[in-house]
Amino acid sequence: MKRAIVVVLSLILALSLTANIFAGGEKEKAAAKAIKLVGATQLPDTYVFYKTLVFFRNKVLENYKNPIEIDLHHSGAVGNEKDYIEYMIQGVSVDFAISAPSWAATFDKRVSFLDPPFLYRDLAHWEKVLASGEAFKPIYDDLLKKGLRILGYGGGGTRNMILRRPFTTMKEASTIVLRVMASPIQSKIFGAVGMKPTPMDYLEVYNAIKTGVMDGLENESASLMSMKFYEVAPYIVQTRHAITVRPLWMSEKSFQRLPKDLQEVILKAGKEATKFHRDTETKDDADALKEMESKGMIKLVPFDTTEMQRLAAPVLMDYARELGAEDIMKAVQAVK
Repeated sequence: MKRAIVVVLSLILALSLTANIFAGGEKEKAAAKAIKLVGATQLPDTYVFYKTLVFFRNKVLENYKNPIEIDLHHSGAVGNEKDYIEYMIQGVSVDFAISAPSWAATFDKRVSFLDPPFLYRDLAHWEKVLASGEAFKPIYDDLLKKGLRILGYGGGGTRNMILRRPFTTMKEASTIVLRVMASPIQSKIFGAVGMKPTPMDYLEVYNAIKTGVMDGLENESASLMSMKFYEVAPYIVQTRHAITVRPLWMSEKSFQRLPKDLQEVILKAGKEATKFHRDTETKDDADALKEMESKGMIKLVPFDTTEMQRLAAPVLMDYARELGAEDIMKAVQAVK
C-alpha cells in the first residue's frame, strides 16, 4: 500500500515538474513573440522613405535570430510626421519613422539647421557629414535625453533653380525673381546671394511663372514633376544649394525595452539603412533630371555656387546663432 502511494506521489511530482517546464517554455516563447516594432512614413510605398524602412526591417530580421515582428505603415496610415515624433517620444504607437527634421524642432530648435540652403558645399561634403554624424552630436545627445534617438541620417533630395529663363553668371542671377517659402531665412539667404526672393503660396507659383510675375522657384526634381513646373520653367540651373536630410528616428523608450543584442542589431541596421537612403535618393534625383532632359522636357544648366556660398555664409551664421547652432555650423564646415 505504502509503495503504491509513493508511486502515485512520484507520478504527481513528475507531472507537476513537466507541467512547470512546459509552462516555463511557453512563457519564454510568448515573451520572445511579444517583441513587436512599428515603423511608419507619411509618404507612399513607392517612395524611397518606405523602401528605406523595408531595407531596415530586412537587415534587423536577417541579423536577429530570435522571433521579432516588424510592421511597416505608409501613406499616413498611422498619422503624419508630426504625430510620429510625438508618439515616439511618448513611447506609443510608432517605434521608428522617417520624417523631415523640422518636426522635432519643438524639442530642439537646432534640428532646423540640418539642411538650410548653402550649408553643404556639394554632395560629397554632405555625404561625409551625414555618414559620420559627429557634427550633429549636440543635437543627437539633446534629443536622446528627451526620448528621441537618431539611428542615422538619410535624405538626398537636391534643390535647384527651376526657371523660365536661365542664368550662368552672378550678374544674370541678380535679375531673377525667385519664389521662396514664407520663411525669413529663405528671403535673407537668397537676397544675400543677389537674387530677388519673393514669398508666395506654393499653389500659385505655376501661374505666376506662366504670366511672368515670377521667374521660377527653388525645389527638388519630385516637385518639378508632380506640379509640372517644367511646362512653364524648363531651365534647371544646378545650384544644388540645399540637400535634404531626413533622419531615421526611433523612440528611446522603445529602444530601451529591447534586449541588448537586439539593440546592437538595430544600431547597425540604422546606419546601413540610412546609407541606402542617401545612395538611393541622390541617384533617383539625378536620374530623374537626366531622363527629363533626354525627353526634351528640361534643359540642365551647370552653375558654380562658390560665390553664392561665400555671400550666404554671414546670413547662415546669423541663423546658426539664432538657433544656438554656431558649433554645429563650424563642425560641418570643418569636414573636408
